[in-house]
Amino acid sequence: MSTTLQQATPARLHHLHIVSAEPRQLADFYRKQLDLVDVTSPDGRIVLTGPGRAVEISDSLSGRQPCSCFVVDTEADLAALRQRLVARNVTCEPADSVLYRPGAFMIRDPQGRCVSFGLTAGSPSRDGLPARLQHTVFQTTELERVVAFYTEAVGYAISDEVVSDDGKTMVVFLRSDDEHHSLAFFQGSQNVWDHHCYETNEWNDIRDWGDRFARAEVPIFFGPGRHGPGDNLFFMVTDPDGNRLEFSAELVRVGVGDTPGVWPHNERTLNSWGRAWVRT
Repeated sequence: MSTTLQQATPARLHHLHIVSAEPRQLADFYRKQLDLVDVTSPDGRIVLTGPGRAVEISDSLSGRQPCSCFVVDTEADLAALRQRLVARNVTCEPADSVLYRPGAFMIRDPQGRCVSFGLTAGSPSRDGLPARLQHTVFQTTELERVVAFYTEAVGYAISDEVVSDDGKTMVVFLRSDDEHHSLAFFQGSQNVWDHHCYETNEWNDIRDWGDRFARAEVPIFFGPGRHGPGDNLFFMVTDPDGNRLEFSAELVRVGVGDTPGVWPHNERTLNSWGRAWVRT
């Protein structure tokens, strides 16, 4: 059996590239609410960094595509990952960003989603509430095909699956290091970005982030609650573009040899505390 990212080249979500029709308005939200500051980028992208989190924002007229951007630990890890992908006939294209050191590359999944890998360029330490960018999630019309690509070609491992009463897989949680998931997919009726998540240190941090959004009159979209898969505490809000941000605490860690869990497709799986946002 081939090794996974977790075993060979652990990768963690480092930043997101978001495309917006109103990039300045969106950037203002992330600056104010997530304690981010500007980093100069030579290509017109708005680049913002903060404590454990970063985002690039491009105008939708720029032609650039959204991307989930991961980092690995060493040059050797990056070279080994590229070699793995090339051996599986995955095209690797250059990925340029001031948040990466030279040598980063990007790939596209069977539905065209962009994922990049590189080494962090580093950034000055920033003050702010704790919440590192931890995972991103999508809805897909071809769950089986997409998951096969990420597991067989790229090397993500399945931590948990959510299965309907008739045996159909509805959600798959994928890990690229020891944390329960850095990427996940929901079976849906369209191909859209579902949400992205910031992992805090503890329950009190969830309280503090909730208080911050309350002061800014940003209402909670989903939660507070506790997920079944991952066992993490959470709530979600939305940014001015309608993108959903999750704030989480106590996400479980999963060992290399652990058997994937199987959960029923119901509200209690998505929120053991009560009502849930069920995708259709």
